[in-house]
Amino acid sequence: MHLHIPTGKRLKIKYRLAALLMTVCLVLLTACGGNGSSAPEGSSGGSSVEALGDVNPIPENGIITKEQFETVAGENREIQFTGESDGISYVWTFNASQIQNPEDQNLKVTFTTEGLDDIKTAANNANDALKMTMEGQGLICVPTLTVTLPESWQSDTGLLLKEQNGSLATMSDVTIDSQPQEAADDNAADAANSNAEESTDEAGTTAAADNNAATAAGTAPVAGTTTLTMTVTSLDGDCYIVGGITGAQNKGADAANSASGGSTTAGGETGAAGSSASGSAAANSASGSGSGTDDASGNGSVSGDSSGSDASAQNDISSGNDSSGSDSSGSGDIKNDDVANDTSTLTCTISISCATILNNMDNLTKGKEEFVPSDGWILPATTVEFSEGDSVHDVLQAVCKANGIHMESTYTPMYDSAYVEGINQLYEFDCGELSGWMYNVNGWFPNYGCSKYTVSDGDVINWVYTCDLGKDVGDNSMY
Repeated sequence: MHLHIPTGKRLKIKYRLAALLMTVCLVLLTACGGNGSSAPEGSSGGSSVEALGDVNPIPENGIITKEQFETVAGENREIQFTGESDGISYVWTFNASQIQNPEDQNLKVTFTTEGLDDIKTAANNANDALKMTMEGQGLICVPTLTVTLPESWQSDTGLLLKEQNGSLATMSDVTIDSQPQEAADDNAADAANSNAEESTDEAGTTAAADNNAATAAGTAPVAGTTTLTMTVTSLDGDCYIVGGITGAQNKGADAANSASGGSTTAGGETGAAGSSASGSAAANSASGSGSGTDDASGNGSVSGDSSGSDASAQNDISSGNDSSGSDSSGSGDIKNDDVANDTSTLTCTISISCATILNNMDNLTKGKEEFVPSDGWILPATTVEFSEGDSVHDVLQAVCKANGIHMESTYTPMYDSAYVEGINQLYEFDCGELSGWMYNVNGWFPNYGCSKYTVSDGDVINWVYTCDLGKDVGDNSMY
């Protein structure tokens, strides 16, 4: 006998059966304590995320997830991530209190020591070089990277460089701590003594050969370890650590002088004394270039040269040095002790550049040409005072008001931050669909809005106009 059920009732029964089946499945999954599938490495898979510890190994894929960073964001503690590649160990240190907008971070690094002669030459004949390759994007804060090499460099000063558009630019200073093995030192001393004895018995070309050999031996890495410490403001592409030997500590030259019985100017052969990594190859990179995105989402960022001397140099990566040319790394002399001791006066340096538009005038909205300065500088690097607690947005508003520069911004509730729409009558999309204003502080490209970044004494702030979502001025975090 066939039982006929009206269509409406059949649909109701069908939906009830489906609902009952889903309920049973959920009960079974809960009882099993899983979600029915194995989550991929580095993802939460919908389950609770284990809080990051003080020291954490970097996973094989290199990714520390947004959810993992959320477990420590804003806390007053340092979080370390450890990894190793080809016998070289490295440690990332993040200050959790500086993390405002957690995102995935790819912290995997690979290293290369071969084929870097051209890099050494470009860096004013640097003594040592190490290539680092990273595959990440924008940073959620400025971490410290410590790299430990299984050899002892003779260099005592260094820089972290990044190649952009065929030239090298400084990202940050590098502290070098070399620990040679005692046996290596003894062997070097014996070799120097042997060369010295030989030079007394042989003349002319033999002494010259000993000179060159001793110099080379004195500047090459020896057995031991080297620890390289630096701040990193970009996770994308290739970077280079280059090291030099200061004149007072040029062991190679001292050994050569002893061997030949003559006088050799310390540091003359290597050309790497102090300026080895800061010579012509990075001459334009200490200007405090770079900027961070000021889009509402806080994603991406851009860098721009704020040296005030070359408006077309848009691709330097800055270590945060004062764009007026003074040394803000701490190695220079204090020019005004009274100001240095006056903790009540807070100052920062700010610049505003639209130089990228100069190469894209055909895309500029008609009638806007008069607002683009011939050199691209709306405001050259300027040192200004600010109050404790002021944001980058506050400083921009104040400096624009003081200099009669138009500036317009709006508050975006979704991202709890101000968004800068226009400066000097130049607005977003005025030079293409990927154009707009972005900012950087000390060479880092913040992944959150300018009104959420609290300025610190000595900060270098750069506002730049991009025509290609940051790519044209050195930031690849959106690509």
